Amino acid sequence: MDDGKVGIVRGDQAIARKCYHASLRTGNDRESKCSPPKSQADRVNMADDFADLDPREDFQEGRVSPIEELKQILIGEMPHQVTNLGTALELSEEERIITLLKRNLDLFAWHPSDMPGISEGIITHKLSLFPNV
Repeated sequence: MDDGKVGIVRGDQAIARKCYHASLRTGNDRESKCSPPKSQADRVNMADDFADLDPREDFQEGRVSPIEELKQILIGEMPHQVTNLGTALELSEEERIITLLKRNLDLFAWHPSDMPGISEGIITHKLSLFPNV
């Protein structure tokens, strides 16, 4: 914000999806399909405290989970070289996927040491933390 305060802007996934699909099309009708409804156009809430900015707050109850049960498949020789596959796959499809994964095992990075030559700055995740929160 221009006045130095922190604002919370909430998006609308349906509108974002429409805008994305409209951006793939050519023509002049793109703007009308991407514009949010007037009730949402200028909706910005001011945050009183940095603690109000916790994005987990809205999603505590609605965590995403797989549609089907998963089973762990060993694809390498070491016990940590595993991945998960859905249990709803047909046996022939499961075998085909496992064969493909085992054949391409050298493409997996299980540890940072499996990625020589890649700068640590690229593979290191850094969190932006506010010390006041």
